[in-house]
Amino acid sequence: MRIVELTILCSLFLATTMIAQPREEMKGRFGRPMERLDRYKKIRMVEALNLDETTGIKLVNRYSKHREQMKDLDTDRAQLVEKLETLSQTNTGDAEYQKVFTELYELEKKFAEARKKYLEELKEILSNKQIAEYVIFERDFMKDVRNVVKDVQKERQRR
Repeated sequence: MRIVELTILCSLFLATTMIAQPREEMKGRFGRPMERLDRYKKIRMVEALNLDETTGIKLVNRYSKHREQMKDLDTDRAQLVEKLETLSQTNTGDAEYQKVFTELYELEKKFAEARKKYLEELKEILSNKQIAEYVIFERDFMKDVRNVVKDVQKERQRR
C-alpha cells in the first residue's frame, strides 16, 4: 500500500472530522469521512486483487451489501449496549442483565454467520487465492489506517 496515499487520505479524514458542523448537518460523528474511507477501500481492494472491471464491480457490490448488513448489526449492538448502560444506572437485578447479555451473544453469532456467508459468497466470483489476498488486504488496510491515525494524533500532540 502506498503510504503517501494513505497518509493523505487519513489526513483528509481527520481534517474533515475536526471541522465544526451544525449537528443537523452531520450524519453521525464521522459519517462523511467514513464514506470517503469506504470508497477508497473499495478502489484499493479492486487494485490490490488486480481484478478486471466486471469482477471488480461484482466484488464491490457484494462488499457494499455485506457492509450494510454489518452496519445494521452494529446498530443493534449499540442499542443493546445503551440498554446495558441504562440498566447499570438503575437498581436492576441480574436477570435483566442476563437477558441483555443473551441478546448480545446471539448478535455476536449473527456477526460471525454474516462474515462466514460473505466469504462463502466470494467463492462465486474469486478464486481461493484471491479470497486469501482479500482477507490479507482487509487486515493490512485497517492496520495501515490505525497507524496513520496514531501518527497524526502524535503529530498533533507535539504541536
